Amino acid sequence: MKDLLKYISLAFFIFFSGYLDCYSDDGLLHLQKGLRAYQESADFDQAISELEQALKSGLVNSEDQLKAHLYLGFAYIGKELRLHAEIEFGKAIRINPSLKLDSKVYSSKILSVFEYVRARLVDSITVISSPGQAEVYLDDQKVGITPLKLNDVLTGEHVLKVTKKLYQPKVIEIQVNKGDDNQFKVELDKQDIEFILDSQPTGARVYILDKDVFDSNPYGLTPVTLKLALDQEMAVKLSKEEFSDKELKLKLTDAGFKLSITDELIQIVDNTSSIKINLESAPPPGILKVTTNPAKATVYLDGIVAGESPLTIEKVTPGTRNIRISIPGFPSEIRKVEITSGKVTSIYTELGGGLYITSLPDGARVFINEKYMGITPFKTERMPAGSYQIRLTKESCRDKSSTVLVEKGKEKEVKFRLPQLKGSLSVSSDPPGAGVILDGEFKGNTPIIIYGIPIGQHSLKLLKSGHEDWQKQINIQDLKLTWQFVKLIRI
Repeated sequence: MKDLLKYISLAFFIFFSGYLDCYSDDGLLHLQKGLRAYQESADFDQAISELEQALKSGLVNSEDQLKAHLYLGFAYIGKELRLHAEIEFGKAIRINPSLKLDSKVYSSKILSVFEYVRARLVDSITVISSPGQAEVYLDDQKVGITPLKLNDVLTGEHVLKVTKKLYQPKVIEIQVNKGDDNQFKVELDKQDIEFILDSQPTGARVYILDKDVFDSNPYGLTPVTLKLALDQEMAVKLSKEEFSDKELKLKLTDAGFKLSITDELIQIVDNTSSIKINLESAPPPGILKVTTNPAKATVYLDGIVAGESPLTIEKVTPGTRNIRISIPGFPSEIRKVEITSGKVTSIYTELGGGLYITSLPDGARVFINEKYMGITPFKTERMPAGSYQIRLTKESCRDKSSTVLVEKGKEKEVKFRLPQLKGSLSVSSDPPGAGVILDGEFKGNTPIIIYGIPIGQHSLKLLKSGHEDWQKQINIQDLKLTWQFVKLIRI
């Protein structure tokens, strides 16, 4: 079934192609008859009939179409049908806007009508680009190099494209108006050109210079794809263990990528290029030991995770290396370390600091930045350097707060004295002169005011000769005077 459909499709294609060819040939036959009728016998009616039939039958070649419309215009002028002639001349001019008639060949009447139509349909445009010397395309046809003046452009809408090597193509829709200035200025933006930076051997870390300092984190491992725009420079460093670091500058010029280390030019093909740098073997490696307080800090060597502290890194390429030590919640410690061939380089760093908090009396609850931490005396874990709000609370004592600065690498002792909450007691009796005993301690005789009593429950007892003893639990409140009057009973 598939083979049958295939043969049917092929037969249809052959038949249809032949039909179109016959149709086209028929149009050419009518065109030739029309031209002979006009040129040899000046039979305008037959010329018009044959030329119209030629266009109706189909003319594949645009030159044949132009010729048919042009001679139709000639024939209509011969028939004094100016409006019809103008229409046909307009169609011919739209096929070829630069079409002109030789004044030595054609009559003044034909020239007059043709030039009238042409003057209404075409005008000139000027294209200026920044930078100059850019290629100009009008409706997908290349027409020249900027600065460019184009004559014989049809009025109406067109698509203008301006291109230049190392710049982004600019495509704009333009409107060409009769009698207007029709000047179009195009600003071209520089294009980012990709290039592949590779090394021998591959797998080297690539660092990019930023504000006179190479990034601590690598952009990637060779081969990597980078971008530069015209006249832009980039400084990079290639680093690989057991090989010496290689620094170079790249600049994109009209001629290609220029390398600072060799001054050679690397050509650009299809907006891309490839650059390979040979790395040289480094001297014997050194050893790097990293210890931290607290431990388990992440250690980065030239932007690559090397492990957790305490850490010993074997076979470190000699030279200046970037070390970053990091623990979540702590500012990273960044250092430059000089590694010496065959020697051990040790690093010790304190991340943050600590606090030792005591109180008088002890047993106070400790809050740091309003988070409960423990009971005094209290020693914190390592914490990032900076300011902290410390608050201590204890029952029957006044809260105490203070702002404390934690310093990197230091453990600071912070002492708090918590004042007790106190009130006062006024005691009077009838009869007066009774002895007052508070919590088993004689305080004096009534009437009396006792100051500085800790808040809470206390035992109060009154004694007087010839009267019954009196005793009661009383509650003392902070900064308040408690009144107590006692009517003593005679024995």
